[in-house]
Amino acid sequence: MSDPPSESYLRLTRDPIPCLVFLVPLILLYEAGVSTWGWGLGRAGADLWLRHRFGIEGTFADLILPGAVVGALLALQVVRGGSRRISIAVTATMAVESLAWAIVLVGVSKLVDLGFDRIDSVGPLVVAPASRPAAALLGFLGAGIYEEAVFRLAMIPLIFGLGRLLQLPEIGANVLAVTASSLLFSLAHHIGAPSEVFSWYAFVFRWAAGIFFAWVFVVRGFGVAVGTHALYDVLVGYLEWTL
Repeated sequence: MSDPPSESYLRLTRDPIPCLVFLVPLILLYEAGVSTWGWGLGRAGADLWLRHRFGIEGTFADLILPGAVVGALLALQVVRGGSRRISIAVTATMAVESLAWAIVLVGVSKLVDLGFDRIDSVGPLVVAPASRPAAALLGFLGAGIYEEAVFRLAMIPLIFGLGRLLQLPEIGANVLAVTASSLLFSLAHHIGAPSEVFSWYAFVFRWAAGIFFAWVFVVRGFGVAVGTHALYDVLVGYLEWTL
């Protein structure tokens, strides 16, 4: 007997291959767009930071980061297994779900804003819109892909495993992984080059947003976490352009 549609969808979105099917078009769009517009235009977040940190440049080198994301998901498929089903309906539903979570996070950002009583003028999570909106949208897409890859796909299992090695109970290791990866996610926006001026508002909100993204990653999978992050940035960018 086949699984009910809701259970099937909830399971599939956590498997590596359905996530890969969802993400490959986003990665191709981002990398092709940045390559077309030239080095540095539109790159943002962990992508730009990693390229500066490790001196990744050139056509061949540009394949390293997207190749690492695709390779990690394929490795997870080999090690952990999971469905190999490719479904347009599942992929489309993941996009809709990501938009729903992104709207929820916009609401959370407003609550944080009220909590700080507007004492800081720095906006949450995304930089000021670029002079070319299409380039800014590429930056938002790249931030969603590569920041989730670094701070959720890589760091959460790593920190969780470290916690278990330190003999923390499973729930304690989970809390440590989510909290610490989110803290590092927030700090990374203010350390090294490129970075932005520190403000408590941006720091606290990004920590809260990191916890939100980590929760989506753990409960709903990597693909939905990337979609949520990218679409949140797009929504906030759109509000900046139109208001």
